Amino acid sequence: MQRIAMILGLTAFVLFNYAQYRGWSLFADDANAQALRPGQASRLYHK
Repeated sequence: MQRIAMILGLTAFVLFNYAQYRGWSLFADDANAQALRPGQASRLYHK
């Protein structure tokens, strides 16, 4: 069981690093942000 968890963890780590190397990013700074409608602004406020 521990060996499977270690293999899966290393596989995920390798895939993440390969994606970063290729320039694929889940956390892109230039992601398309949607404009808020006036009624949504108050509901999305988080302190």
